[in-house]
Amino acid sequence: MSPNPLKVNSKKEPPLYRQIADALLSGIRDGLFPVGTLLPGELELIERFKSSRHTVREALRVLEDMGIVKRQRGRGTLVISTEARPAFVQAVRDPRELFTYPENSAFRVLAEGSVGDDDHWPARIGDGVDENWARIAGLRTLHDGSPFCWTDIYVLPDYAAIAQQLGRTKRPVYEQIAETFGETVQRISVEICAGSLTGSRAKALQVDEGTPSLVLYRRYCGNGNRLFEVSVTEHPADSFSYSLEFNRGWQAAEHWSWSK
Repeated sequence: MSPNPLKVNSKKEPPLYRQIADALLSGIRDGLFPVGTLLPGELELIERFKSSRHTVREALRVLEDMGIVKRQRGRGTLVISTEARPAFVQAVRDPRELFTYPENSAFRVLAEGSVGDDDHWPARIGDGVDENWARIAGLRTLHDGSPFCWTDIYVLPDYAAIAQQLGRTKRPVYEQIAETFGETVQRISVEICAGSLTGSRAKALQVDEGTPSLVLYRRYCGNGNRLFEVSVTEHPADSFSYSLEFNRGWQAAEHWSWSK
């Protein structure tokens, strides 16, 4: 029996999809799959690596993100390069690095209830939140009491008691939920959009009705990729800005460490 040229190295025991991607990348660089040719099909890779379809697809996604292959519907996975393409990336080691507020600011709870009680429940919150979720509303102010943003925090009903802890610490709500209820943050998504301040929000922030605003939606998923918190923070447009800095690096999830 001839040796399998795509043998998985299990010494370091990385995730299986990484092992598969590593083996395929070695095959590409060794000329087993030259540029312009197709990789073996998904079913063949599933059999060869004794893995699931999901795992094989994740390995191919990794190679596609690196710029090594291009997946084509109905045709297969085409090898387009032997080297990963450079990209510009932003490294975030801690979620708190996203949209941090001044150290001298504080959050003050103004209202508690359920989503069903909120006339301003934004449709943009999306799927996963229903009228039974708990809502905590409040203002973030500077040390002199000047308000600079309104925040609505929506959490699973079982986590409603977290409202009693807010204001006592400057730690983010998702951290307090993780510690108190045993959640593990698996994914955070952030959306920024334009809005305008009206009603009680405009009054609380001491601005005129219709003042342009910048709205941040943060969605936190935890154990089992379950959504457990959504926060909606609204700032008068002239009181908040956010800058991004990207450094040249290799497009990589968990940083590629592969070589020939």
